[in-house]
Amino acid sequence: MINKPFAHIEKSDIDALVTNEVREGRMLDYKEKVPGSSDSEKTEFIADVSSFANATGGYILYGVRERRDENGKPTGIPESADGLEAVNADSEILRLESSIRTGLDPRVPGIRTKAVEGFTKGPVLVLWIPKSWSSPHMVIYKNHSRFYSRSSNGKYALDVTEIRSAFTLSESLADKIRRFRDDRISRIIAGDTPVSLAQRPKIVLHLFPIAALNIISQFNVAELYKERNQIGPIAPGNQSHRINFDGVVIFNYGATQFPCTSYVQIFRNGEIEAVETDIFDDGDGRKTITSTSLEEDLISALDKYLKFQNTFSLDPPIFVMVSLLDVKDYTLAIRSDYRSGNSRPIDRNVLLLPDIVVEEYGSHAAAILRPAFDAVWQAAGFLRSGNYDESGARVVKK
Repeated sequence: MINKPFAHIEKSDIDALVTNEVREGRMLDYKEKVPGSSDSEKTEFIADVSSFANATGGYILYGVRERRDENGKPTGIPESADGLEAVNADSEILRLESSIRTGLDPRVPGIRTKAVEGFTKGPVLVLWIPKSWSSPHMVIYKNHSRFYSRSSNGKYALDVTEIRSAFTLSESLADKIRRFRDDRISRIIAGDTPVSLAQRPKIVLHLFPIAALNIISQFNVAELYKERNQIGPIAPGNQSHRINFDGVVIFNYGATQFPCTSYVQIFRNGEIEAVETDIFDDGDGRKTITSTSLEEDLISALDKYLKFQNTFSLDPPIFVMVSLLDVKDYTLAIRSDYRSGNSRPIDRNVLLLPDIVVEEYGSHAAAILRPAFDAVWQAAGFLRSGNYDESGARVVKK
């Protein structure tokens, strides 16, 4: 297999598969040519992609010839990597990606394609299909309407029992993610946090990559620690950090160091938990959440956290969950001068804002978080966040 981040795959990795006679199987498939434009070839290609997504994920390599037996049948062992002759790699990638988009339901997020140059006849196209956590995916091209998965012998069609099991597993995954969030929130409320926190209201941001459910996705803590400077707590401050049992924690400390004002915990599986207390103002008996600070700090933090997770090739989708704790009777200041307009006091201590799913890296954090911000404003008696116009564009009011 290719044991390195997709972006770093190079010619030597493909040559090594040939040299070491790495046989194709559940997570690897060799193809001498790219699929043609006939309906049957397109259907076969889409079925191949769906089989990886519905199983454990894996690679399809186009431009690698297999060794054949005495009867002329492919053996699954690579004979040579010559590349694709007379092929425009960019055009082929666009064509394949278009077929995947229109040929599967639901869509498979996180698929990546690249051309690796330097081979005798042309580039080798590498297609990475992650294990999908919204499976099973059905081939819908030309009303094919079939489900596929993979074994060590290649793809196969799912029977009715297997399809039912796949749907049941998919439904349970969302519950697992919410249980993670609920457990972490309970710990925070109980004061069971990686650093001692100020006894104030808190905003909590969780990022849960679906890939974190895979036990083999655990990272070496030294790797996480090395990249710690990429991120920090939600709001800026006097930072420190340390390694702990769960991974790496980065925290802001106050004038007397402890208790801390905020922290971000990076877990070994790639999940992120950020907790912030400095966004709330309760001086002079005033209980206020400043909408601009809350939104701008969360947007900035989410952008950094997603880039961090992308560094470790944690394939989307990623669940983003925002929670506000101990906020009963707080009002929302709609301007930076603490004016709260017609804000009503929030009527409960805990706000679990709507779950958000990020399906691909590169999405704008401001757009991702808008449903959560709308929910905060609605808790304070407004229709939606006043920092967006009706088209969804961000227009912050000073």
